[in-house]
Amino acid sequence: MGITAKAVERSIARLRQKKEIVSVAKGYYLILTPEFRQLGCLPPDYFVDDLMRHWHQKYYVGLLSASLYFGAAHQQPQIFQVVTDKYRPTIKCGHVKIEFITKKLISDTFITQLKTHTGLMNISTQVATMMDLCLFIRRSGGLSHVSTVLDELAESVEPNALKNLIEKNTEFTWIQRLGYLLEQLGHNSLSNILYENIEQKKLNIVPLVPYYPMTGAKRNLKWRVAINAVMENDLDDTN
Repeated sequence: MGITAKAVERSIARLRQKKEIVSVAKGYYLILTPEFRQLGCLPPDYFVDDLMRHWHQKYYVGLLSASLYFGAAHQQPQIFQVVTDKYRPTIKCGHVKIEFITKKLISDTFITQLKTHTGLMNISTQVATMMDLCLFIRRSGGLSHVSTVLDELAESVEPNALKNLIEKNTEFTWIQRLGYLLEQLGHNSLSNILYENIEQKKLNIVPLVPYYPMTGAKRNLKWRVAINAVMENDLDDTN
């Protein structure tokens, strides 16, 4: 550009003061077009793919944010959730909040690419979203909210897609939780697929909601799950 680094820094500072650009990470800036000045940031799906490439980090949009794109989150999530293989602190940019969930075996998760206003974005598939909701129940709004989202996702899940995901993973806790919840919600064809995978295995009892105490909780011996929270379908309250 034919100017010094100091001159660039001064220009950036002036543009930030005028709220024409905003920084969401060190060395990474967004140009705020007029329609997003009040938001104080661009919508996350405008830049999250580019940001993760800037960091050279694997990622996918998951949990409640992924559910929203599948039409299964009946409430607009307040936080945009991104699953990564390395820890990242939450980003706050204007009225936008991006939460990063660390998952070591991110390559074992089925993802697809969704077309956005600015390109493509990685997002977990429907069955992978169901898996993650059961791995991160507390990060997904709690058991009742998760059950509501699972109920909606299950309506359009292909059984073969679920079978393929089971074959790809060696983790059983999500299978136990998801199988129990789907059975309670009446999606027996899907829960039977999950049960066939664990029926002959000697599995430990796992808490239905991770990190909640299991003391005094009833045990479901079929799924080897401690029922340490009450499941209520959120949609029932609106009917």
